[in-house]
Amino acid sequence: MRPWLMAAAAAALAGCSTLQPLPDHPGAVAAIESYYAAHAWEEGARCVSPSMQVTQTRVLEDTPGRLVVETRYYWRDGKRTAKAPGFCSGFSTRTFTLEEGRVVAMTGEQRR
Repeated sequence: MRPWLMAAAAAALAGCSTLQPLPDHPGAVAAIESYYAAHAWEEGARCVSPSMQVTQTRVLEDTPGRLVVETRYYWRDGKRTAKAPGFCSGFSTRTFTLEEGRVVAMTGEQRR
């Protein structure tokens, strides 16, 4: 699929949803997106500077001080590198663990 078409599809999906992800946890989506941008990579480190847009969430654990969320997201990386000479994008799922509103763990490929 062409990159511009993927971006348009993601925008359309995000725009169709009237429900905000994690309405009972203000700031959680922003914390997840920020942590992902600082730590994640995609496609076996071919795409090393991705950003994400959360499209769906499913709470796996919600206890005082701890939140575990399975997150479906659209990601994109426009940075050109030797391993990724063009635009990278796609949809994926990761699980994030937040404690006191801060992300402390994320599944999936990431910088150490």
